[in-house]
Amino acid sequence: MKACGAGLVFVCPGREHGLSAPHGRLLCQREVHMATPGPSTTVSDEDLPPLFQRCDRRALAHQGESFRVVRTQLIVLLSATTAASLAERLDSRALMVLAAVLYGLTVGIGIHASRRRARAHWQAHRAAAEVVKSLAWQYMAHGGPFHSQVKDPDALFAERLEDRLRELRKVGWEDAREGTAGFGAGLVTPAMRAVRVKPFTVRRDVYLRDRVLEQLTWYRNRAGRARRASLYWSGVTTALTLTALLAAVLRAFGMFGRWDLTGLLSAAAAAAVAWQEVRRHRPLTYAHSLVEQDLETLRVAMATTVTEERWADAVAEAERLVSPQHTDWLVRFGT
Repeated sequence: MKACGAGLVFVCPGREHGLSAPHGRLLCQREVHMATPGPSTTVSDEDLPPLFQRCDRRALAHQGESFRVVRTQLIVLLSATTAASLAERLDSRALMVLAAVLYGLTVGIGIHASRRRARAHWQAHRAAAEVVKSLAWQYMAHGGPFHSQVKDPDALFAERLEDRLRELRKVGWEDAREGTAGFGAGLVTPAMRAVRVKPFTVRRDVYLRDRVLEQLTWYRNRAGRARRASLYWSGVTTALTLTALLAAVLRAFGMFGRWDLTGLLSAAAAAAVAWQEVRRHRPLTYAHSLVEQDLETLRVAMATTVTEERWADAVAEAERLVSPQHTDWLVRFGT
């Protein structure tokens, strides 16, 4: 047992994992990297620039709105189909009027959604939040362009951040900051500076524990959740489709009389397929699983073989793996 920058680490010769005391997580180490002990340090989202919290909250709000609109539109459209089917079978003028109103409401919801552009705003604010978070971690860990030889990392942080945010403004990101004097200023928090000035071993342990392992857990949980949702909705779609097939066969043999459930069941199956496409359960399962595998491989290398000279490039690669752009690129192949 040896003291390490992030706490006590048990090192097992010949094995590629150890136990980091502060969080009880597995963390690969080698004795050559444990020469400089330091105090335990934990970094959370609250230690990041306030701009991250604002963008994150807005992204979650727009995401919720986007899904609610689509869900509401599908439910209203299915209700309209049900009302129209019942009106035809029961020869009810009231039900036909209700169906017409519901179809009109479906169109209205679509027009409202196109004007609100909730999905575009969600993606823009999520991208902005991840940009702030990624640059903040690179700043703290001496990763990417913020390597140890940078003379003014604070100025570089502000410059890189504003360059990225400038592009996001064009696609719907709403900058809540007032005026232009504060752009890029005051974004580096005291906690970020405190981590940056620590020795390499401490920074390495903080980054591996609070960034890489946190992202590994996130992607693992998301992949599992998306896989379960995909199986559930695939089962629902299959059940509705088979039921529609059965109803069509029975109808062909003269059963059910005037009642024909094939159209209604087909519409319900189509709605389930549409919801799956909106939530992208299957492609996200594929993408998140691949990111988890690649990130775990990189984590092992960063904890065991990556030296301080190669550390900046390794951090940049880790941030590339967890970027939304990389996930979206993988989603295309999992569709």
